Amino acid sequence: MRWFLSLVCLLIAAAAFGNRILLVPLDSRPAAGQFAQMIGRIDGVDVRMPPFETLGRFTTPGNSDRILDWLEDQDMSDVTSIVASTDMICYGGLIASRIYDVSSVVAARRINRLLDIKRRFPRVKLYLFSSTMRLAPTATMKASKFRLRLARYEELKDMAFRNGDANARIQMLALKKKIPIGEIEQYELTRQRNHRLQRLLIQLTKDALIDFLVIGQDDAKPFGPHVPETEDLKQLVRQYSLGWKVYFCEGVDQHSTVLLSRALLKEADWTPRVRVVFSDEEGRLTFANFESQRIEQSLSEQLLASGARPVGKDGLYDYTLYLNTPGRRETQFKKFVENLKSDLDKGEPTAVADINFANDGTADPELFDALWDQDRLTRLLSYAGWNTAGNTIGTAIPAANIYLLAKRSDVDPLVREVAQREFLIHRFINDYAYHKFTRPSAYALIEPGHHDEIYGEEWDEVNTYVSRDLLKHLRVFFDQGFLGHSFVAGDRSYQFAGISDAKVWLPWPRPYEARLEFHIQVRQE
Repeated sequence: MRWFLSLVCLLIAAAAFGNRILLVPLDSRPAAGQFAQMIGRIDGVDVRMPPFETLGRFTTPGNSDRILDWLEDQDMSDVTSIVASTDMICYGGLIASRIYDVSSVVAARRINRLLDIKRRFPRVKLYLFSSTMRLAPTATMKASKFRLRLARYEELKDMAFRNGDANARIQMLALKKKIPIGEIEQYELTRQRNHRLQRLLIQLTKDALIDFLVIGQDDAKPFGPHVPETEDLKQLVRQYSLGWKVYFCEGVDQHSTVLLSRALLKEADWTPRVRVVFSDEEGRLTFANFESQRIEQSLSEQLLASGARPVGKDGLYDYTLYLNTPGRRETQFKKFVENLKSDLDKGEPTAVADINFANDGTADPELFDALWDQDRLTRLLSYAGWNTAGNTIGTAIPAANIYLLAKRSDVDPLVREVAQREFLIHRFINDYAYHKFTRPSAYALIEPGHHDEIYGEEWDEVNTYVSRDLLKHLRVFFDQGFLGHSFVAGDRSYQFAGISDAKVWLPWPRPYEARLEFHIQVRQE
């Protein structure tokens, strides 16, 4: 056992000797920062974040000024890039960006502090991402009675004024009476502040103070105030001819990983070519839940923003992304699965993004079973299937990009192979086992009406249950799918020998997501 633990420590130390990237995440959730750190380790890159306590927790905002202090105090001698959420820099995170507790003046002052670092170290690339505010306010106990009404009101308002829909106007005016006084005004004032900042960010990109900018659309629909806001921003991008430096992507939680991928690929001057296979060709033209663009367009934006590019069916490619679309038809799906299994059995480089979510938000069990059969899971470059289409696509693509980049570089092959398997297992356990099995049981423990926020003894009970249950799934999954299996790293063969340092807890006062940490132990054959 001591030898296994020593190897784990050696791997972590080896990964830390590469270049550093500084990451200011969207908030303290695993998807916002932990994913990027795990993917960075595949390429031997140390993705360094501010102290965890500065990142806030749910409705408690992060400490933007302390985070900027931390950035200013960093030794930049081995830092190649800064990837930062402007929502955290300006407002204290994603949740804080949805309320008007920070003025435009303060937000602009904080952005200027970040730009001062760029001015002092012009060789350090600055990759920023900003969220366009979602339709519904944050799901809290306080907002539970009106948040969906407010979202529907804003959706109807856009339909009425942009499409001239008289019926939508009648519904909108009736719904307005059911929303507490002041909530609509505060909501729209916050949107205006955020939109002004995004216009400023585009101007700063034009002035070359920002190297690359992603504007991510938080949960939305085809209608709502985000649509004219986004069109205004796109017009500004066209006016400044910035189409190659500013991208508009669905989702926001995944952009730490998307921009990490872009930063590393840009530094290596390599553009992965990606062939995309859809489970149903009709699915590419549909709108996924919580998104305002068709799946085909959303996918293209995320690929390009990550530093990769799509290729046609007959073009040369570095890997294939199999995308399981919502509402897939059975005949087309069966052909999709057979082609996927064939590629994996032949050793073709293959990634999977599953956006065919059930009503409870879980990934497609039929696809998972096909991957589980004959250990095909272990042969994937990457896998993701969580929350929204944008979140999923923007996780699977960067993980595949960076693994193949690491195979082209001088990264220790054992570091690369173990880190890639750790993230692969992490996704299977979080994206499938947690949402399919653990999360529904955790919600059953919560008093009805309290699902949005839990505290005290209720949180303790749910947190304990989640930790115990998900660790059980981790052990079973690893023992059945990885334990004793061989893999090659460089010119040597190794076996998966065990899991160590496994921990699970709820990062926020809700069981919507869990933080999972562990290390793989291996032994040389």
